[in-house]
Amino acid sequence: MKSLSFQTRFFFLLGFLVASPFIFILAIVLLNYLNPLRLAYLEEIEIINASGEKIWVTPIGMLESSGKFGPLPRYTDKSFPAFPRGTATNIKLKPRQYIKLIYNWDSINFRYILIYTKNGGTYIMETDKRGDLRTTYPPKFRRYVIPPLSKLSQAPKELLPCMKGKYVKYQIEEYPPELPDASLDDFTIAE
Repeated sequence: MKSLSFQTRFFFLLGFLVASPFIFILAIVLLNYLNPLRLAYLEEIEIINASGEKIWVTPIGMLESSGKFGPLPRYTDKSFPAFPRGTATNIKLKPRQYIKLIYNWDSINFRYILIYTKNGGTYIMETDKRGDLRTTYPPKFRRYVIPPLSKLSQAPKELLPCMKGKYVKYQIEEYPPELPDASLDDFTIAE
């Protein structure tokens, strides 16, 4: 077996030294993307349409660090590896249909569900008041039932950009909560 020449070994060593910082950075990015610790903060919630109308929902929360409101970041699964799936915006729900969402509560407090109707009405349903700029909490409930829209408040216009995936500053106002109280037996799951 022929051994490598000094010049060849030198270029391999030089190439490794030059490439190693980039390999290290790539490894850090991949490990962060596939971070198994993220699994501890993933929660599954269900949003049920009991309003009797076809609606589009956008669950929103308050970011821990900035206090801005925006759509929840979605994930594909609660098992390793859990890949990000974008944000939960304008999810169509027919009457008596529900959706299951997985989101990471480590960086955002789930606060409201924005609801849009086909005739342009926008409504808001409070989900939870816990959490602030320093602390995040898992969702208070795992199931949120959207009641007839006449029982909900109109959505503040300041929060409407959240339906398009934007994050906005908003001064929290009080809205009466609509607590979940339905069984899933009579509902079908949305895709």
